[in-house]
Amino acid sequence: MNLAFGMRIVAWSPNLTQEAADEKAKAEGLPVEGPDGDKTFKVVSREELFAAADVLSVHVVLSDRSRGMITADDLSRMKRSALFVNTSRGPLVVERDLLDLLKKGGIRGCALDVFDLEPLPLDSEWRTVSWGQDGRSRVLLTPHMGYVEEKTLNSWYEQQADNIKRWQSGDVLVNVLA
Repeated sequence: MNLAFGMRIVAWSPNLTQEAADEKAKAEGLPVEGPDGDKTFKVVSREELFAAADVLSVHVVLSDRSRGMITADDLSRMKRSALFVNTSRGPLVVERDLLDLLKKGGIRGCALDVFDLEPLPLDSEWRTVSWGQDGRSRVLLTPHMGYVEEKTLNSWYEQQADNIKRWQSGDVLVNVLA
C-alpha cells in the first residue's frame, strides 16, 4: 500500500539494521528498493525518525527499558505538519511532554488509543482541553479498542447502557468526550 501512495517508510529501533529491514521487505513480497533507488524500509537514527516522519506511529512493547522512552526532546524534533500516533502503550511516552507539545500546537495532530491511566478519568486533560482550537493541535482519542478482552467489552457495553438510561432520564452522561 505504501508504494501505491508514494509513501516512504522510515524506521528506528535500537536493534534494527538495514539488512534486517531489507529481509523484511523481501519476506513481504516487496522490492528492497523503490524505482527511485530509495529503500522500501529505510532504517534511520532515532533523531532522524522524529525529524523526517510525516506520520510517526509507535509500535513498541512496554518494558522497564521502554517506559518513558519518548520525551520532549524527541517530540520537539517533529515537523509542525506531523501526526503522532500511539496504539501501543501509553507509558512509552512521557505524557506531560506530549500534552505540552499539543497544547502549544507544536504538531498538526495526534491520535491515541492508549494512555498512562486507563480508562481516562473524567477530569483528565485529554478529556477537558478543547483540542484543535485556539492554536492547539488536533487530537483523536479512542478508548484502547486496539486490543479488547471480553471483560473490557462487557464493561464498555454496560457503561453505554447506563448512559442511555441517564439520557432518557435527563441525567448527566459519563465518559463523554464531545
